[in-house]
Amino acid sequence: MGSPARYLDSHCHLQERGLIQVTDGIMARAKTAGVARMLCNTTCEADWQAMVDLAASRQEVIPFLGIHPWCAEYAKTGWEKRLRGLLEQIPAGIGETGLDKCCRADFSKQQHIFEAQLQMASELNRPLVIHCVKAWGRLLETLETYPTPLPPMMIHSFAGSRETLQRLIRLGCFISFSGRLAADSKLHPCFLATPLASLLLETDGQGRPSVAGVMDCAGATDAPAQPYNQTMSSDEPAAISHLYQSAARMRGMVRDEFCQEIWSNGEIFTNTILPR
Repeated sequence: MGSPARYLDSHCHLQERGLIQVTDGIMARAKTAGVARMLCNTTCEADWQAMVDLAASRQEVIPFLGIHPWCAEYAKTGWEKRLRGLLEQIPAGIGETGLDKCCRADFSKQQHIFEAQLQMASELNRPLVIHCVKAWGRLLETLETYPTPLPPMMIHSFAGSRETLQRLIRLGCFISFSGRLAADSKLHPCFLATPLASLLLETDGQGRPSVAGVMDCAGATDAPAQPYNQTMSSDEPAAISHLYQSAARMRGMVRDEFCQEIWSNGEIFTNTILPR
């Protein structure tokens, strides 16, 4: 008999404002479901300390600190120095960052913020989590012409084309699919075309920066906490077991073997920041 399946949630946002009061419940349900590791991302500087604190108290949480493209315009002068200072103190990845042509943030500002985080990840050899919406051409141009070695990279909640997928894989990117995979058959061809060694799965739990989160980016400290159901949400880490089961069937694999492959991919992606 082999070991029971260990699930990795390769992208979630458990530190966001409004979730603090139910963190214990979320973690307990994740443990019961077999979720043994969560790659937890920030969206703006106001999130960073909460993430540091959460990871310090929860060994299953692997922290990522960064600025989401939606929050690019709110980044305060000196954020690069402050982020680097934190990264030099703790083993954390960088994310989530990226490019998004469907949000209101100035695209040139997004590019500056993203490229600064890419450079930092490359210099410090930290894993980088990338968000991309309708900006694949610019992302690929940036990565394919990058003058120094690229850091470990994950494209989260992938929804691009087959050609884009192939170019990202050639760059060494891990490709992560969210719960959208089960609901959107248009994602299936790219999912099946992704080499098993490049594949990750995620809930993107609370992955959309809330109104409160964006207000925090802008410096407002009196934003109302967002309501959160005390019972299990369909996008919290515990729910990822259903995605694994569906994804394993699509790949024609035994679930436990599939889980082990994804776990190994996650360890490779986060190798430089895992607890030793």
